[in-house]
Parts: sequence; C-alpha cells; structure tokens
Amino acid sequence: MNHFSLLALIVLSLALTPLAVADDAPTRRPNIVFIIADDFSDDLAGFINGKVDTPALDRLAVEGAYFPRAYAASSVCSPSRYTCLTGQFASRSTTPQFLRERSPEGMTQVRWNMGIGDDQLTLPKLLSEDGYATGFVGKWHINGIGRPPYLPKGADIHDPEVIAHLQADQVHYTKELKKFGFTDVRNVYPGNPQQDHNLIAMGLSLHHPEWQSQGALGFIEDHNDEPFYLYYGLTMPHYPHPHESLQSDPLLTPVGPIDKPIQAGMPSREEVLKQVQDANLPKELWGGVWIDHQVQAVLDKLDELGIADNTLVVFFNDNGMEDESKGSNYEGGIVSQTMFFWPGTIKPGDRDPMIQNTDFVPTFLDLAGVTPPAEMHLDGYSLKPMLLSQDDSSVRDAVFSEIGLTRAVTTADGWKYLAFRVPPSLQRTHAERMADQHQVLANINENQPWTVGAPGFDLDPEARYFHLGSEPGGGFLERLTARSKPPYWPSYFDADQLFNLNDDP
Repeated sequence: MNHFSLLALIVLSLALTPLAVADDAPTRRPNIVFIIADDFSDDLAGFINGKVDTPALDRLAVEGAYFPRAYAASSVCSPSRYTCLTGQFASRSTTPQFLRERSPEGMTQVRWNMGIGDDQLTLPKLLSEDGYATGFVGKWHINGIGRPPYLPKGADIHDPEVIAHLQADQVHYTKELKKFGFTDVRNVYPGNPQQDHNLIAMGLSLHHPEWQSQGALGFIEDHNDEPFYLYYGLTMPHYPHPHESLQSDPLLTPVGPIDKPIQAGMPSREEVLKQVQDANLPKELWGGVWIDHQVQAVLDKLDELGIADNTLVVFFNDNGMEDESKGSNYEGGIVSQTMFFWPGTIKPGDRDPMIQNTDFVPTFLDLAGVTPPAEMHLDGYSLKPMLLSQDDSSVRDAVFSEIGLTRAVTTADGWKYLAFRVPPSLQRTHAERMADQHQVLANINENQPWTVGAPGFDLDPEARYFHLGSEPGGGFLERLTARSKPPYWPSYFDADQLFNLNDDP
C-alpha cells in the first residue's frame, strides 16, 4: 500500500469513528416560552373539569408536568406578573408609587400598585446579557411604562392621523418595555383592553388573540436560530367577555383597521364560533377554546421550525379564580393552573409538590445556565432537579402569599393561616369612612350601571375594610365577593384565621 492510500484510509477511519470529545461538545441552551393567562378558571381546562375541549392545554398537562399545587404569590394580576419577571414577592418593590401607598406604620399594601424599577434586575435583563433574545408580546399591566397621549373620544378610526397615533402608542410601549430587558417587543396591551383609554375611544377595547399570536409567532420565527425567551401575556379570559370579542370584527385591531383578517396559526373566528356552538358551550366558556387555539399556534410553530425538543413551554394563570377568591389569600385565589412542557426532557405526569411563581425566575436562569448576581434577591427555588429527573421531592414545605391587608402561609401538609390587619391609620372615624364609602359606591354605580340597587352593592353600615384594603365598604371586586357569599365568608373579617385544608378545603 502506498503512502497516499494509507493516508486516505486513516482519514476515512477517522471520519467514520465517533470522536470521544463529541459528548463534551456544547449544546444549544433551551428556548423558553412563558404563556401567562389572565383570570383562567378550572372550568376552562378540559383536563381538569372536562367542560371544554382544549387539546393543546391537555397535551401540556398530560405530556408535560402538571402541578395541581402551584401557587401565585399574590391574587391579582399586576403583583403576580411582577413576581414572574423578578422572582420576588411584590412587596419588595421600591418604586415611588408603591412606597407612597405604604401606611404610616410601614405596612405595604400589595394591589395593582407596584412597578419594576428602571435599574432593577429582571429575568429578561439577565438572559439578554447572556446571549438570549428576550421577547415580550401581549398584556403588561405592571406600572412603569407611562401613558401615551389620549385620543379624543369619537375620533374617526379610519383617519390616518388616528391610525398613526395608535401605531405611535406601540412605539412608546416598545421603548418603555426595553428598559426591563426585552430585546424584541411586539403587539402590546399596556393593561386590560377595557381600561385602555385610546382603545376605548376607538371602540377597540376587545380581545384580539390573532393579533397577539401574530406577534408571538413572528418573534419565534425571527429568533429560532438563537436561544430565546418569550413572555407571552394573554389578555383572556379576563373581562371584556371573550364571547363578545369572538363575535366582533376581526379587521379592527389595536393599531387600527386592516385589510384582511390575521390568521397567525389560528382558525378563523367563524370556525371557532361554529366549534363552540356545535359543542353547545355556554358563552362564559368560549374563552377556554379560543385560548387553546393560541397555545396550539405556538406548539405548531415550534414543530414547524424543528425546535420543539429544545423549547420549554410553561403555561401559568396569573391568579386563582375559584370560589370567588380573586383578591384574597384563600386557596381559590392563589392556586393556579401551571404546566411545564418540554418533549423528551420533562418526565410526563402530575407533580404533587407545592411550587410558587417565585420559583419561575430561578428555574429559568438555572436551565439557561445563568447565575444570578449576588445582589439579586430571589424568593424562590429552582425546579430544575424536579423537572429533569425522576425526583419529585419538594423544594419547599410552605408558601407565603400577600394581598392588600392580609398575609397568609399555606403548608405542604395542609395547614393555612391567614392574618387580616387594618392599620390604625386606616381606622378613621365612622363618619369619615361612611363619606368615603358613598363616593366609592357612586363611582361603582357610574362605571357599572347594573350595580345600582343590586344586592351586595348597598352601603355597609360599618364601612369596614375588606382584604384588598382599597376602600371602606369594599371596592367592586370585593363587593362581588360579598354578594356571592363564598364558603370562607363566615370568617372573612376575622383577624386571625386558621384552616386545616385536609378537612376543610
């Protein structure tokens, strides 16, 4: 054999022999798609109560890890979202607005009032600094992004200047949200659609999930060749009623009218409407079907791009919606539907351990191989060992939750203690509280005309503070609770409340 033939044989042998070093070759870090719904209830998930056909959500739960004991640290949307982005309890916020609402005694009141500071460390900031594309799509509803100029009510939605104004709003939100570490911001709702002045003025204060899906799928397509994190804030099923939006004009988007409907991986509204009507679904459940199509569009896009096996998809609802408990620290207000889905990586099946949304940031950083700096205080634990192994041992034996004038601790073995404290500074004279209550009730009646004379919306002769602590006599959400008389109602105003959840869920 000549030297040339021998060399060729050696080269061929090397080409066909796996190199030992290949096992040590770096692999691409996982993508993370975090989908956060708004006021999602158990009835809207087929795999929980079986009332709605939700194949995409069912797949996340059955083929991924479903946590029946997943808790939100706060039971309304803004503080819950703050926690999902910072890994901290909302009462750690140091923004001026939040600190201004602290009582003279030093008691913080977690409601919709906290914000993320411009220089505060967040999950998207750390990920973007470590090579991740970080995207934001959908609902924000955390303070800190300012308000664009108001449009006059009744302006012509087809006026080019009005359309330019709506588009400029999106430019404003994009600039503001990038302060918090998002490198790519698309299709933003600053809060709930029915609370956006410009959307209200233009008759656009409705859900437009196809427009949101367009932003989410566009981000995934544009960044599928690099590791990415997407925060996808759904606006449904929170009010306005999804069934009203489903029957509205799909050509009217938050940035003005368009020429043809957006598809973005979703069926047409006519198809969804036929689906819910053929199933004879009550209107209050239509949102579950529509949300499921939003989730399915994401899963389909990941499959289409061949990156599903390297992408963690997390579905989380911002707060619990059972037993009229939103805005409280009762179980129904803080236990939230949560699934982790990562084909081929996460062992399928229910996970019994107690977790909380304080755990999301440390988990995502751990999976991405990013070490948080020492000055970033995290209130949760990484779930990586539990997700990637057969080990279902718990990372915690209790969760802490906070809202308004209450704090609560729920233990893994089934005990719950709730403390309700009205600070002395709020315990003004009865006459002062009654005067405030008259004004609060007048505002509720003006914004919700159906409440005039309705049971539960009359004057409270004691002008008591409710758990949220926002107004004497209770605000709109609290009065809805009082009107419904949920299971926990007999002890609602007690200062100290202890429950054995094993006997009294």
